[in-house]
Amino acid sequence: MQLDWSTFILEIINFVILVWLLKHFFYKPVMKIIARRKQAIQETLDKSEKVREEAESLKSRYENRLEEWEKEKETARIKLHHEIEAERKLELQKLAEYIQQEQEKADVLMQRHQASTLEKNEKIAIEQGLAFSTRLLSRLANPDLEASIIHIVLEDLGNLSDEKKNELQKAGAETNEPARVSSTYKIEKADRDAIKNVMADILKKPVEIEFKQDASLLAGIHIDIGSWNLQASLQEELKYFANIHLNR
Repeated sequence: MQLDWSTFILEIINFVILVWLLKHFFYKPVMKIIARRKQAIQETLDKSEKVREEAESLKSRYENRLEEWEKEKETARIKLHHEIEAERKLELQKLAEYIQQEQEKADVLMQRHQASTLEKNEKIAIEQGLAFSTRLLSRLANPDLEASIIHIVLEDLGNLSDEKKNELQKAGAETNEPARVSSTYKIEKADRDAIKNVMADILKKPVEIEFKQDASLLAGIHIDIGSWNLQASLQEELKYFANIHLNR
């Protein structure tokens, strides 16, 4: 078999033309398509990577936020617990103060009640004592006891201070009425004269005296000269005792 160079050359030429045609009309468009597809795929991969990164970021942020939320929730729970505990202590303190105040009020009321009861009982006891003393002194009162009281009064009048004597003299000068001497029993003449002499000595002038009897005095005398008076009787002593105890 002989090699036909013309045919060989034509075949080469045909091949070259075919390659050029393929490259010009097929390879380049295909490469362009492949390049576009590759670019599209790369863009898709880039987008996917971006989405993945964003997803990772969101996941990280979510996890961080979740962790922060758990911390915030724990902090809020602790704060709420402290607030509740503080409010509970405050309410307990208020309750304790209220109970203390009510207890103090109750104690004050109880003390007042006890004091009132004690005062009432004391007044009753004093009144009963006064009644008993009045009955006893009424039975003990007699002319001799009254005479003793009169002698004591005369002694006290003789020992009056200058100031008291001036008061008595002033009272005698301000009235033209006679002096009045009240007694439970009739005063003996000697004692009447003694009273007149003492009063005249104090007033420095003769004294007119009216003597009268008053059974309510129990025993003793009352002397009245104008606005001045002297009371020395069992009745007045009992009244004085009653006033200082019942009105204190």
